[in-house]
Amino acid sequence: MFTIMRTTAIVPALLFTLLASAQPEVAPLGELNTLYDGAVRFRVDREDRLIVDLFDESGHIRQDVAYIEHLAADGFRFSTEEAVVVMGCGADNPNCISKEVFRMNVIRHTGRSIVPLAAGDPGGTRAIALLSALVAGSQEAIARRDAETHARPQRRKGPRDTSP
Repeated sequence: MFTIMRTTAIVPALLFTLLASAQPEVAPLGELNTLYDGAVRFRVDREDRLIVDLFDESGHIRQDVAYIEHLAADGFRFSTEEAVVVMGCGADNPNCISKEVFRMNVIRHTGRSIVPLAAGDPGGTRAIALLSALVAGSQEAIARRDAETHARPQRRKGPRDTSP
């Protein structure tokens, strides 16, 4: 009986630990979604991709997807000409953002994506700070996780040496 009780206490703790370590730290997500109040929704999936869903009065209009490690944490800026927040890719992956425009039924790969300004954020400073913190924190979590994971062993190359 004691073994069953001990096992039942360990299994939920183990599952919680695995689930907590599976996703990078994404604390700014809730603040971003609150800031945009449903007009734009941000999430990070299991493949460490930032997914940005844009909505208008007619519904879901666009979805932008980018691997977090390919984004530049300092690549978020305010565009005065367009009055939007601009998200950019890192130098190593110039076209890292996949944009799906639902009305046109097209997917485009690009190096930048625009997000409209939130109602209470006229200069986009709050959105830029939250997006930068999200990407930087997630990239650090991914790097930590990758450093802890052992690489696959390399196959031996060349013929075996069978000499005595």
